[in-house]
Amino acid sequence: MNAKLFSEAMSEVNDKYYEEAENYHCPKNRWIKFASLAACAAIVLAVPFATLWKQFPGQTMPQPDYNPPIITNPNGQSDNTEQAISLNINEIAIPDTVIGNINLSGDDFTAISYEELLNYFDVSLPISETLPYLTLQSKDFGIFQSENRDVYYDGNSVVFQNSDGTQSVNIVLSKVFKHTYDIFDLSDDELKFTDINGRELAVFHYKNENGAECYYAEFLQDDVAFIISSENISAEDYAKCLQALVNKTQQSSNSVHTITGEIMAIDPYANHIGIRLDEDKAPEYSRGYGIDLPDGQSADGYSLGDRVEVTYTGEPATILTIWAEQFVDITLLP
Repeated sequence: MNAKLFSEAMSEVNDKYYEEAENYHCPKNRWIKFASLAACAAIVLAVPFATLWKQFPGQTMPQPDYNPPIITNPNGQSDNTEQAISLNINEIAIPDTVIGNINLSGDDFTAISYEELLNYFDVSLPISETLPYLTLQSKDFGIFQSENRDVYYDGNSVVFQNSDGTQSVNIVLSKVFKHTYDIFDLSDDELKFTDINGRELAVFHYKNENGAECYYAEFLQDDVAFIISSENISAEDYAKCLQALVNKTQQSSNSVHTITGEIMAIDPYANHIGIRLDEDKAPEYSRGYGIDLPDGQSADGYSLGDRVEVTYTGEPATILTIWAEQFVDITLLP
């Protein structure tokens, strides 16, 4: 089982998922996203990453067979007076198509309005205020909940587009069930971070199959996972979006962070371990972390139940996942 699957299994609030993680096996895949609106009990997806956001609640479907032109400096730029941010970009290849499964019941789906969505996640999404040429396009939002599991899936996609649909910013929000991923194919060995309002985030860039410029970043804020992707948006405007969404905090650059917890999953093939953070040191829905060990460290050297302390630089490059490129050290605790 890979980094994504371990972290995903541990992100569930029910303890039975931790118990099942040890015996759960799946072929190694990458970049798995899941649909949110489903009328059947099981969903099987096979979609490119560039179109993954279309599978979430709030989806807005584009016209078929349309290849938009690349427009990086549109008219009507934002009046945002925040200091401009220079992004430290991590170049990646176009992500591959993968297949993933998740069980959802249409009977458990509860539709909510945009205002209810913002209240549920306790967030504001001032994209149109930041980039006036983009307006909200998504209309359908919702959560999955049942009597015995309460809310068990809440991934929602919020899409902002320009008038002709050639430019967009997509924000995927989740809290109870957070999507976590295996490592990207970085063009360089070094993982770079950008200071956004005092936080160190990894920002990625690639060109999709139509040649459109795409930017991508993930971060955790107040136990809510944010996945921010764009198409045909300039780096400057993408940085403005991040600036508008990330809460300001005081944090020194190149800071080293520490987490402690119990090893709940081990994958020698991916050289990956999953740990469950100590309850008093983790948000309610964010206790499971995946750790990609670098060369020189072996997952075989650890056992389920071991308590460890992990240090790393920056913030987890993707939700609840510490990459090998940012790993500093791991220590066994008594």
